[in-house]
Amino acid sequence: MQGTLMKNIGMRLFVLSVVWTHFGAGPGLAWSQEGGASQPKPVPATRDEMKAALDRLKGRQPRLPLPPPTAEEEEQARQAGGARGLGPGLVNNARMRNRYLPEELRVGGFSRDPDPVMQLKAPFITELFWISSRINNCHYCLGHQESKLAADGLTEDQVAALDGDWSDQSPARQAAFAFTRKLTYEPHKISDSDVAAVRQHFPGLQTLEIMYLVSRYNATNRWTDSLGIPQEGHRDYLTPTAAAIRDRASAVAPLPVSRVSAVAVEAPRPELESRQEVERRLVEGRKREPRFPLLGEAETRQVKPDLPPGPVAAYVRLLAHFPKTGAGAIQSQLNLERFGRVSPLLKGRIAWVAARHDRAWYALGHARAQLRGLGQTDDQIFALDTLSGDLADGDRLALKLTRKLTVTPQWITDEDIAGLRQHFPDAEVAEIVYRITQAAQFNRLTEAASLPCEG
Repeated sequence: MQGTLMKNIGMRLFVLSVVWTHFGAGPGLAWSQEGGASQPKPVPATRDEMKAALDRLKGRQPRLPLPPPTAEEEEQARQAGGARGLGPGLVNNARMRNRYLPEELRVGGFSRDPDPVMQLKAPFITELFWISSRINNCHYCLGHQESKLAADGLTEDQVAALDGDWSDQSPARQAAFAFTRKLTYEPHKISDSDVAAVRQHFPGLQTLEIMYLVSRYNATNRWTDSLGIPQEGHRDYLTPTAAAIRDRASAVAPLPVSRVSAVAVEAPRPELESRQEVERRLVEGRKREPRFPLLGEAETRQVKPDLPPGPVAAYVRLLAHFPKTGAGAIQSQLNLERFGRVSPLLKGRIAWVAARHDRAWYALGHARAQLRGLGQTDDQIFALDTLSGDLADGDRLALKLTRKLTVTPQWITDEDIAGLRQHFPDAEVAEIVYRITQAAQFNRLTEAASLPCEG
């Protein structure tokens, strides 16, 4: 099944005008900054090539300034004990978030405390994160998952098997892995049958848990990779690889038909629907049945007592199934709407463009309501589909990045971020990126859950 999928993708691939020999071969694969600021980094095909890429990330120049840590930061990190599986020491992702994002956008949805309802545990959920990171070509996240899986006792061969065709995995793991791949790479194609295939093995709220986690992993991938966050220097990735798998090409990563290291293959998406079709889908979407039961408003307010007055949105009633993690995620989404340095109009425009390209109808309805509330007409809103409206140069660049980071996160280059820095302060550049990444999470979760449209 995996081989057929990859063959079909390869037959439809959209190839960038990048010559393979420009990047070199094997472990010598170069960073985009070495091959040119306008070139995406290639996807390593084999495990040895991947390990070399993870190790090279330690020397990466971040796309936003990230000064060396102070002695005080290092001491605080040692005392904190580190995140699960990552050991003590600084985490550059956290340093980037703390340096650039407003405090209100750094809280909510990231609690490391266990949720009493969530049942899935590591190393299984770490394996899902590994698969998402491999597909999105996020070397930073991929390195962290390698470290966590090793800390959980997985052998080199067990981790390497995640990059195979999964034929040696149990039916339950095959279903979860295939769903993770589709929700990551082709979220616009998730259907009732995809969800049913996972539910067959993961009853109750476990399938919703997988949806939520994979959606969140997609957000994290886009944040750490697009900003070029360097890997922490104390991690070891240049470990021996078994001879039998050393040169085996990935069956998971978005490689071309030749299965050699190259720029990621884009998951084909259809042309954007006409305005008439969008209006029809938003109206019809009000009638659709969610794939999971939603908590009642009273029960939801017990989980999140500080919700604002008025009707409770469907996404809130969905996330409230998880009283700790869900409450944090709800607060994170509410804070995105209320806080930040980016203008309210650009916030709404980013949400619209991301939802359009993900075919996330629930999210699109919310974005339209947000833009209408700011005085935008429907003509102005739909002009965003072609970026043909009256847009400032900086906003236009931000929306181009929104489309690119939404559809092909593997293609982000140094120039993409450098271009934004010519129009926005670094803190706003970081927030623009962050908002796009959170849209990727919101779009995947709400659409995979088939929430009835609002707004």
